[in-house]
Amino acid sequence: MSWMGGWFDPELEDLFQDEPELIETAKQVRASRPRVEADPRFQNRLRAQLVAEASRGRGARGVRRWWRLGPAGFAWGGGLLGAALITATVLTFVSNSPKDQTVTAFSQLTAQHSVSPNQVITVSFNQPMKKTVVENGVHIQPAVKVAFSWKNNDLVISPVYHLSANTPYTVTIAKTYLVAASGASAAAPINITFATEPTATPQPVSPPSLTPVVLGSNGTGGSLLYTPDGGSVVSTVGVIPESATTPPSPTATPTPPASATATPEGSFSGAPSVPGALVEFSTSGPAAQIGPLPSAVAFSPNGRYLAMAVDDGNGGSQIITSQSDGSAPDKLIDSPTPVTALTWASNDRIIYTDGTNIDSVDLSHTTSTLYTLASGSGVITSLATGGAYAYISPATGTGGSLLNISSGAEQVLHGATTDVAFSGNGATVAWVDNSAQPGRLFTEPVTENTPDALSMPDSNASPSDVALDMRGDEITYLSTDSTSGLTQLVVAQLPSGTPLAVTSISNASELTLSPGGDHVAFVSNSSAGASVEQAPVPGAPKHQVGPRIPDAANATLQGFVQAQVGQSGQPDLDTLAALSAPGVNAASNTPPDLSRAYVISTSLEPAGVVEASIELIVDPDAGHTATRVASEQVLIAESSGSYLVTSATIFPLRNESAGPHVVQVTPITADGVTTLLVTFDSDLNQKTVAGAITVENQAGVILNSTAVYDPDTRTATVTLANAPSGTLTLEIATSLADVEGQSLENGFQTTFQAGS
Repeated sequence: MSWMGGWFDPELEDLFQDEPELIETAKQVRASRPRVEADPRFQNRLRAQLVAEASRGRGARGVRRWWRLGPAGFAWGGGLLGAALITATVLTFVSNSPKDQTVTAFSQLTAQHSVSPNQVITVSFNQPMKKTVVENGVHIQPAVKVAFSWKNNDLVISPVYHLSANTPYTVTIAKTYLVAASGASAAAPINITFATEPTATPQPVSPPSLTPVVLGSNGTGGSLLYTPDGGSVVSTVGVIPESATTPPSPTATPTPPASATATPEGSFSGAPSVPGALVEFSTSGPAAQIGPLPSAVAFSPNGRYLAMAVDDGNGGSQIITSQSDGSAPDKLIDSPTPVTALTWASNDRIIYTDGTNIDSVDLSHTTSTLYTLASGSGVITSLATGGAYAYISPATGTGGSLLNISSGAEQVLHGATTDVAFSGNGATVAWVDNSAQPGRLFTEPVTENTPDALSMPDSNASPSDVALDMRGDEITYLSTDSTSGLTQLVVAQLPSGTPLAVTSISNASELTLSPGGDHVAFVSNSSAGASVEQAPVPGAPKHQVGPRIPDAANATLQGFVQAQVGQSGQPDLDTLAALSAPGVNAASNTPPDLSRAYVISTSLEPAGVVEASIELIVDPDAGHTATRVASEQVLIAESSGSYLVTSATIFPLRNESAGPHVVQVTPITADGVTTLLVTFDSDLNQKTVAGAITVENQAGVILNSTAVYDPDTRTATVTLANAPSGTLTLEIATSLADVEGQSLENGFQTTFQAGS
């Protein structure tokens, strides 16, 4: 990255502004800064030689160049020239007196800011050294486990596990360890500072594609739903070959309620297959017809019973219940108007609608009217599971209503028309806002008027065919690009909108998610006919993690931090302003001369706000030989479809402490197990890792956990079995130490969100 280039030295830049070809040579001479003690016998000779050279070469090009610089430049240039001449003359003068030769050294890494993490550290001495003594004096911060080797007078320091990326390093060798084979010593300790290049900024990983399989044939229209255990897909217009029709076993299911007496006209067990019947498609067995063609269907909360509305032949609908496999049917009621939607309020009570009225009937055939729409109010198109809420589509335009059935209160869902869906538990509603194009996708709890806009992989696309899983933490929809017409099937997490899978698809409809969100089913339409297809969702629930920040929020975070570092230590003010909300004055609060930065941890708070912990770094230079760091806390929130930094709290620069430092914390939750990946900048003493790391719940109770350290990646993997969901706290005590025995100076603490 361009902002990771070498140090900017204003004195050298000014001195050689007309001679750019000499800048690099001057930088190397300044970086080496040889320390020599001139022999007294040599000083008089040198003085005379310099005077003679000045008188003979006053008009030479090189001398004229120094004079042109003015008094300050001449003084610096003369000093540099004198230092170079002194060094060269000393090395010549004492070449025959090795016992008097002062030890000096040079490293090619000195003052470099973009060293490869795979680089070895070479220290070149001016004479043979006492190797073991020198090796014992090598100290590296952050601590690195190393191996030593020698090539002539060059000490080669090879990190066992490579260097950490994006990290400033200081290599020191104390003066007392700088002993030559001849017995000569050094005038000063060796101090080498450099920094490694950052790894490429992680780009959002492209979500995997779905790999659907065909379950069977389908008729026209209708809808799909999953059985309560998620093992089968049910189509209201399914088609199976007549030879494959299998009567359900009367002993395979529980006995129906005593009130559910079978009636001859409702008996359809083992009926021959006809196009457009209620068909169950299973991946573990043959498809089976479990009912006639219904206009609405739902499983009871306990999964034992099925309710369906079927055409009574007189312009109305029969509501029939049966066992979940279609056996033992019972007609509860004959509605004079067609039933368009129904759901179970409990295991013995059904709520249904004809688009204008909402009524209920229980297994004892008792009926009740719950709600009636006012004339000209639109149409009731869907009922939430449990029967507490309903959606009323608008009579004209956009902006349908969420209806509280018991109170009759209505809440407008901005821009909603027909694409509205409830979660399987009835607690969440999702809809497409069609008030503008491209459309937008919103979700909210049914009890709150707090809509959240979802980020979508394609900002130019409009969503449609929305469906939610049981808990409302996963959504599927079709995304159609307004320019190319390309349609993709997306499965994403809620509330972040982070895609779990994206697949290009054409002519899909009737999307539905399994209760656990681990499968998605849809109808695929082609010229050859329609088919029911199903695909596993990669990453759900086996690899489902706790709330992850949306890609758009991550892009804002990475862009904001990179703009703070800017170019050559100068922040990118325009980008900072564009990524910040009004009142966030990040430019004035950002420390000057930043060399690098890294994001330690991020978390998605329940309200959808992203919180990030950041370290801002200033590498050592000639004016300040210690690495300096500043901690920063950033909040990012969604605003008008984009994410902005709403708060940036930056603490003052301080010298970086010795010992290990945490550089990243990544939480993952899978199958009830939470794993924390904690990465360090130092090679750790493995014996200190497990005892230093703990995780607490919100009540401050320490949870059972294990910690395993991988020296190759400098990462500790902390595992918590049966971890609770919500906010947890990671703590690292000062007993954690690196391979040189240096401890964590201050205890480390950060919070994170665990999945469920």
